[in-house]
Amino acid sequence: MGQLDIEKSTRINTSASKAWEVIGPNFLNIADWGRGVIKSWDNEKAAKKFHDSPSRGRHCDVAGFGKLDEEILHFDANKYEITWSASGEKLPGFISNLQNAIVVEAIDENSCHATSNITASTSGPMGLLLGPVMNKKFSSALEGFLQDWKIYAETGRVSDTK
Repeated sequence: MGQLDIEKSTRINTSASKAWEVIGPNFLNIADWGRGVIKSWDNEKAAKKFHDSPSRGRHCDVAGFGKLDEEILHFDANKYEITWSASGEKLPGFISNLQNAIVVEAIDENSCHATSNITASTSGPMGLLLGPVMNKKFSSALEGFLQDWKIYAETGRVSDTK
C-alpha cells in the first residue's frame, strides 16, 4: 500500500483570524471562492459535530470529481486547525482515507502562514502505477486552493481562476 502526502503552505497578508474565518467558520461556503467547486452545502449525516465547528461536514460538487462527501474530523477554533475527510463516487477506487489538514498560524497582526496537508492511501496495481500521477494532480489542486484562499482572505474577492 502506498501513501500520498502533499503539504503546501502560503503566506496570507491578513490576520490569522481573518484567514481562519474563511476556512473554519465559513467551511460550508467554499463554493463562493474555491476554483472547481460548483456548489457546497451542509452534510448533516456526517458522524460528529465538534462544539465550535460550523457543521459536521459538507457536500461539494467539484468539476471533474462530481459530488464529494466531506466530514470534519478535527476542529479547533482556538488553534485555527481543521481536518476533514473526503470521499466520492468519482474518486479512483485505489485511493482511500483521503484527508486535508489545515493550520493557520499568525506571523504578526497583518499576516499569517497557512498550511494544507493532503494525505491518502493508495492500493493495488493501479495505486502503484497511478499514485505518482494522482500525487501531481492533488499537488496542483492544492496550490490552486491555497491561491484562491489567499486572494479571497486578503481582498474579499474571488480569484480570476474561479
